[in-house]
Amino acid sequence: MPKFLLLLISILSLGSCNDVDEDVLPVIGIYRAHVFGVAGPFDLITSTDSKDEFKIEALFDGLEYYIVCAEISDINEHSINIEIDKQNISSDITISGKGFYVDGTLELTYSLKEDGTWRDFKIVGTKL
Repeated sequence: MPKFLLLLISILSLGSCNDVDEDVLPVIGIYRAHVFGVAGPFDLITSTDSKDEFKIEALFDGLEYYIVCAEISDINEHSINIEIDKQNISSDITISGKGFYVDGTLELTYSLKEDGTWRDFKIVGTKL
């Protein structure tokens, strides 16, 4: 019985691991953020997903929190580029955009499509 439990725990711990790219790790954390001309300050939260992908939770429309999947698209010695591929964040809202991370600052420029109309936004956040 003890051998079975040890084997079960080992399998569960190995199966739950996601291979995360080290380049994503500096971006992960909590930011004090503002949506230009709409809302702020609020907490923007990033967490790992897998490899070069991560999740962002924020007030993208200035009203409600949504979770968006993003990925690292290009890394150089001073900044990390971020891509937000076109995706539905609710039944009637679509988002796409890009951004970058430099020295604890995250900036995202994105467009939201709601009711057939695209609107442009920008979020700037400083890591806490």
